Amino acid sequence: MKRNPFDAPAPARPLAPVFTLLAVGTALWAILAGCGGKQQSSSTNGSAASTATSAQPAAGTTQTAAGAGGGDLGARVYAQRCALCHGPAGKGDGPAAAGLNPKPRNHTDGAYMNSRTDEQLLEVIRNGKGGMPAWGKILSDEEIHAVLKHVRSLAK
Repeated sequence: MKRNPFDAPAPARPLAPVFTLLAVGTALWAILAGCGGKQQSSSTNGSAASTATSAQPAAGTTQTAAGAGGGDLGARVYAQRCALCHGPAGKGDGPAAAGLNPKPRNHTDGAYMNSRTDEQLLEVIRNGKGGMPAWGKILSDEEIHAVLKHVRSLAK
């Protein structure tokens, strides 16, 4: 005799692992999208790029968070590219920092930051380190040096 599929319910399949995987994947995508996006016109037209970056500050940042000199290239790039993880004030407390291990560097820690040479810091900015993305192929050399100058101004 053939069994009727409507007689007994199918065994329960837990969906919690599926939803957990979906949530983790979404969070990772958001972090990577925030850290690794390309600036489209950085090498073609410098004035258009600086206008675009100053017109669209990173979410959660203000003009004062970008530094005292709002027109400073390093402060603008930092607010757009670095503040997501390092925080607008550079304390390593950005919105994406909670999901990162190791935690982003605190750029206001003068004891550590002043013990590093410019060459060491430029290498980390260009090539990345740990969870930090490499910015060498995304930012221009001028932008990288401006970010270094801004990071140096944060260390106390």
